Amino acid sequence: MIRCCTLALAFAALLSAADARSIPWEKDHLRVGEVLYRENCVVCHDINRAPSKKLGPSFYHLFQRPQMPLAKMPPGREYIKVRVKFGGPVMPSFRRFLTDREIDTLIDYIASQ
Repeated sequence: MIRCCTLALAFAALLSAADARSIPWEKDHLRVGEVLYRENCVVCHDINRAPSKKLGPSFYHLFQRPQMPLAKMPPGREYIKVRVKFGGPVMPSFRRFLTDREIDTLIDYIASQ
C-alpha cells in the first residue's frame, strides 16, 4: 500500500513538472515575438525592408531611426504599445487579441530587427 502511494505521488510530481515546462520554442523570447509579428502584423507592415509597399509603415530598423515613419517622433516603446492596443486611423486595435505581455514581446522582436 505504501509503495503504491509513493509511486502515485512520484507520478503526480512528474506530471506537475511536465506541466511547468514550456514548449522549447517558447523559451526563445524573440522567436515568440516573430510568431506574433507574422500572425498579426505582416499583412500591413514590412520588417525586412525600408521602402514598404504595404498599407502600414515599415518596421525595418525602427528603433535605429531618428524618428518613426508617421509619428515624426523618436521611436518609443510606450507609443508603439498604445498604438498596437488601441489602433489608429487605419490600424485596428489589438487589445482584445494580444495581452500586454504579448505586445511587449512583439515590440522586443521589432526592436531586434
